Amino acid sequence: MSGVMVDTADSATAALDRIAALDYDAIVTDIKMPGMDGFALLAEIRRRPDTPTLMITGHGEHALAIGALRGGAYDFIQKPIDRDYFVTSLRKAIEMGELCRRAKEQQLPLRWLMGPSRQMQKVVQQIKAGGGLSAHHPRRG
Repeated sequence: MSGVMVDTADSATAALDRIAALDYDAIVTDIKMPGMDGFALLAEIRRRPDTPTLMITGHGEHALAIGALRGGAYDFIQKPIDRDYFVTSLRKAIEMGELCRRAKEQQLPLRWLMGPSRQMQKVVQQIKAGGGLSAHHPRRG
């Protein structure tokens, strides 16, 4: 895939260190790994729900696929990997992650206005009391 930078990690623990340090557009992991397996890694990754995760396995068990998808994986890819399918799925995962991030960014101002913050409560109390709000704009020139 052109325009895609890839980092690799030799264990789930190393992957978690990288994920903690950088925001990734997507994560690809195997299910069967020594130490922490892919399901445990997925559970940690899901704490950052905007990072879609593709799970790969050489074991075509139906239960593994269901477990991966129920655990929050974006897609389940069986070995031997079909390159076209993998690239398409990864592209879609990256696009979906970006859309989720944009949607959250657009909702942040609304959440601030709707939230029960002390500043907003003070503003509402001032308006109810008839005090209004004043703004001072420095003159230019």
